Amino acid sequence: MRFSAQFVSVVRFFAYGPCMESWRTSLGRLGRRNVAFAAFALLAFGLAILLSDHLATQRAIAGEMDRLGNVARLTASSYQRQVDKFRLVATTLSTDSDVAHLLDVRTGDTERLLNERLANLSTALDASVIYLLDAKGTTIASSNWQQADSFLNENYRFRDYFTQALARGDWEQFALGTRSRVPGLFVARRVKTRGGSTGVIVVKIRFDRLEREWASSAGSAFVDNRQGVILVSSTPEWRFQTIRKLEDAEQAALRAQVEFGDGKLSQNELFANKSVILDSRELNRNTAFVAAKETLPNGWSVFVLSPLNDALASARTLGRLFVVVIAGLIGGLFAFYLSRRRAIIAAQQRENEGRIADLKDRLMQSNKLSTLGQIAAGVGHELNQPLTAIGIRVQNAIKLMTIGRQDEAANALHEISTLTSRAGAITAELRHFSRRADRRMGAVSLQAALAGTQLLLGDRIRSTKTNLVVEPDDVRVIGEQGRLEQVFVNLIQNAIDAMGDGGRIDITVARGAEQIVVTIRDTGPGIAPHVRAKLFQPFTSSKDDGVGLGLVICRDIILEFGGDLTHNPSHGEGAEFVMTLKSAQ
Repeated sequence: MRFSAQFVSVVRFFAYGPCMESWRTSLGRLGRRNVAFAAFALLAFGLAILLSDHLATQRAIAGEMDRLGNVARLTASSYQRQVDKFRLVATTLSTDSDVAHLLDVRTGDTERLLNERLANLSTALDASVIYLLDAKGTTIASSNWQQADSFLNENYRFRDYFTQALARGDWEQFALGTRSRVPGLFVARRVKTRGGSTGVIVVKIRFDRLEREWASSAGSAFVDNRQGVILVSSTPEWRFQTIRKLEDAEQAALRAQVEFGDGKLSQNELFANKSVILDSRELNRNTAFVAAKETLPNGWSVFVLSPLNDALASARTLGRLFVVVIAGLIGGLFAFYLSRRRAIIAAQQRENEGRIADLKDRLMQSNKLSTLGQIAAGVGHELNQPLTAIGIRVQNAIKLMTIGRQDEAANALHEISTLTSRAGAITAELRHFSRRADRRMGAVSLQAALAGTQLLLGDRIRSTKTNLVVEPDDVRVIGEQGRLEQVFVNLIQNAIDAMGDGGRIDITVARGAEQIVVTIRDTGPGIAPHVRAKLFQPFTSSKDDGVGLGLVICRDIILEFGGDLTHNPSHGEGAEFVMTLKSAQ
C-alpha cells in the first residue's frame, strides 16, 4: 500500500515517539540524586544478603552436624545390634552338641536333623544362611540344604573366614557369596569336639532390611572398612566404592582377597568431587552434603550423609527475611518520598495512553483514505457506468414521451430509478467506508461486510479477471462493519497484487460454538519465508513500494474485536490468512 510522506512520519511517531519521550521524561525526573541513592540501596541490600547467607550457612552446617552426630550413633547402634545378635548365634552353635556330634559321627539321620534345625533357626533369625564346614572346608550341614543353590558338599577352604577361624578360633569377613553373588558379613567360629574333630560354623548376615530401614529413616548411610571400601549402604550402587582414592597396589591386594568380586573399587563420586564434608572448615564450592562419622568396635566406620540444600534454604530464608524486613522499613520511607513522583508519572501515562489511542484512530483512518486513493479509479468507473446509462435512458424516455409511447417511456424511467439506486449504493458505501470509526462494536453481518467490500473492489476484481468465490453462508459476528470491511479490502487487495491477472480468491466460513473462522486463500506465489517470520511487525512488506503497516492495522482491528488474524504457513499454493471472530449468534 502507498502512503504519503506525512502519513509515514505520523506512523513512525506512533511507533517510537511516545516510548522514547516517556523514557527520557522518567530519567530526567528521577534525577542523579535518586539514581545514586537507589544504587547505594541496592549495593547495601546485596551486601546484607551476602552476609546473612554466610552466617546462615555456618549456622546451618553446625546444626546439621550436631543432628547427624546423633543419627550416626543410632545408625551405628542398629548395625552393631544386628551383628552382635548373629555373633551370639555363631558362638552358641560352636558349642552345640548336635554340631559336634555331626563332626564326630557323620550319619544320614544326624546330617538331616541338623540341616532341618539350621533351616528353622535361619528362618526364625532372618539370617541369610547358616552352615557347618569340616576341617577340610567342605560343607557338611547347611540351612539351605533343600535349595537349588545349596552349600552342601561345597568347599570353602579358600575363604579367609575359614582358615582364620580354624587357626584363631573366630573370624569375620565381608564378601560376595560365591554362589548367590549376594554380599554379606560371614561370622565364623571354630568348633572343637570331645572326639578331637574340628570344624567351622558360619553365619552369613545379609543387610537388605537394615539398608532399607536406613534409607527410610537416616537417609544416606553406609558402613566402610579400614581401607575405606563401602560394604553396607542405603544406596546399593555405592557398595564396593571407596571414600578415598586407592592406589593400584591397594586395589590389587584387596581383589586378591576374593571379597569384592568384579567390583571396580572406584572412588565414590561425591567424595571424589569433595562434595561431602565432615567439618565446616572443609566447606568449598562443591559442597552438597555434610556427614557424621561413628567408629565401630572392629575399626570399621558408620557414615551418615545429609544434603545441605534444605537446611541451607531454611536458614538462608530466615536470614533473608530479617534483611527484607529491615529493607522494607527503609524502602517504605523511600516509597513515601517517591509517592508524589509516581502520581505524576501515572498522570503522564494516562495522558500518553490517550494520545496513543488517538494516534491509532488516525493511523486507521489514514489507512482507509490511502486505500480509497488506490481504489478511486475503479470506483469512478463503477459510478460512470450507471451514470452513462442514466443519460442514455433519459434521452430515450424524452423521445418516447414525445411520440406518445408512454408505456415504453415508463419502463425507461424505471430503469433510470434502478441505476440511480446502484449509483447511490456505491456513494453510500464510499461514505460509510471513509467515515472515522466510532469504536462501538455490536453484531455485524459477515455477508453485508463482504458485499460492501465487493462493491468497493468490483471494478478491480473484474479488470484483473480475478475469480472471487465467497461462501454464501451468512453469520453474525462481534465487530464494527466499517473496520471489518477495511480488513477485507486490505487482504483482498494484497491477494490481487500478489496474483496479478487471472487469479482466484476463496473466502470460506466455519461456524463454531463461540467463534467464527473466516479463511481467505489465494493462488498467488505465497509469502517468502524471510518475510513470513516478521509478517505482522511494523514496516515489514514483500512489496517494493510497500510501507508494511496494512497487516499490522488489520490484526489490531481483529484483536480489538476479541479475535485474531494469523497466516497459515502450512497452506500449499498461494497465501492463506485465517481470521477468528467472536460469534454474535
